[in-house]
Amino acid sequence: MNSRKNAIEQIIKYVLLALCVFVLYILQGIPGFLQIFDVKPVLIIPFCINLAMLEEDEHTLIVYVIAGLLMELSAGRIVGMYTIPLIIACVVCTILVKFVFQPNYRNTVALSFVCTFVILLADFFFSYILPGHKKLFTVFFKTVLLSSGYSVVFSVMYFKIISAIQSRFKKFDAR
Repeated sequence: MNSRKNAIEQIIKYVLLALCVFVLYILQGIPGFLQIFDVKPVLIIPFCINLAMLEEDEHTLIVYVIAGLLMELSAGRIVGMYTIPLIIACVVCTILVKFVFQPNYRNTVALSFVCTFVILLADFFFSYILPGHKKLFTVFFKTVLLSSGYSVVFSVMYFKIISAIQSRFKKFDAR
C-alpha cells in the first residue's frame, strides 16, 4: 500500500511539473507580456534546465518533450527544432550536476544562460542565416543574446519552485 501511495505521489509530481510548463507556455504566448524593447523572454528553457539540475529521474524526459513540443507550437517551427536540443541540453546538465557542479543559484544561472543561448543560436542559424535574412547582427543581438539574458532572470524563481515541489513529493527509495 505504501509503494502505491508513493507511485501516485510521483505521478502527481510529474503532472504538476508538466502543468508548470503549460502555464509558462501560456505566459510566453501572451502578446507583449514581459516584453522590454521588443525582447521577450523564453520562459520554458530555463525551467527545464533547472528541472534537469534538480531532478535526476528519467521520467522528467516526458516533461522535456512536452516543453519542446509546446515551444515549437508557439514559435511555428517544425517538430524537433526545439525538442531535440532541449532534451540534449537537459541530459548534459543532469550529467554535469551529477559529476561536476553543485545545484545552487550561481550554477543555475550560468547553465541556464549557456543552454538557452545555444538553443536560441541553433534556431537563429536555421531560421535566419540559412534563409539569407538581412540585418543579421540586429536580429542576433535581439533574438539570441538579449533574449537569453532576459530569460535567465527567472532561473532563481524556477529553482525555488522546483525545490518546493521536490520537497513536497519526496522520491521513494526502495533500498
